[in-house]
Amino acid sequence: MILFIFDFDNTLGDTYGPHGEGNIFRTKTLPDVAKATEIYEKYRRWSDDIVVYPKLLEEYGITDPQAFFINAGMSEQLYDDVVPFFIKLREYPEIQTVILTTGDEEFQKIKTHITGMDALVSEIYITRERNKIKHIKTLIEKYNPDKTIFVDDRINLSESHFDTPITIYEMNRANTKSWTNIIHSLGEIPLNEILWK
Repeated sequence: MILFIFDFDNTLGDTYGPHGEGNIFRTKTLPDVAKATEIYEKYRRWSDDIVVYPKLLEEYGITDPQAFFINAGMSEQLYDDVVPFFIKLREYPEIQTVILTTGDEEFQKIKTHITGMDALVSEIYITRERNKIKHIKTLIEKYNPDKTIFVDDRINLSESHFDTPITIYEMNRANTKSWTNIIHSLGEIPLNEILWK
């Protein structure tokens, strides 16, 4: 069995959003973008910046987050290559897919549901910790794969952190980096090589 673990933000979904001005919260659908930006920046400076999302909702008086994010264009947040790639992965029964995402639990659940990713993967795993090593190890233990593929836009770990076979890809959607194991789209993952090796 092969386990694919994917980050969400800036790997599968564009955090800037299709209608945003720097962030999905500063969307043009808000009546006061300046106020939302001010609130966002205030909490973004906190060491636990994950609180920015519930705090912004609270201070902006948003009582129905799901409706707000749908109106803000979150359903269009996925990069164009994501749905076709995950549909392709579903053709292979030997592949399990997990989204391992960092953030506020409610916000991440809303995001993966509105974008439809929760229906395309085996599991959504949410943590508040930026360092994902422990959580990847937990997932490896749970699924017991022959090999693991991990894809994230911010890599702060290496294959040496694990005692089971793992390949790590850093997603660089902006196409500003180019070296081994840097990819710019999901299509650059050598799926045939991974499946038949």
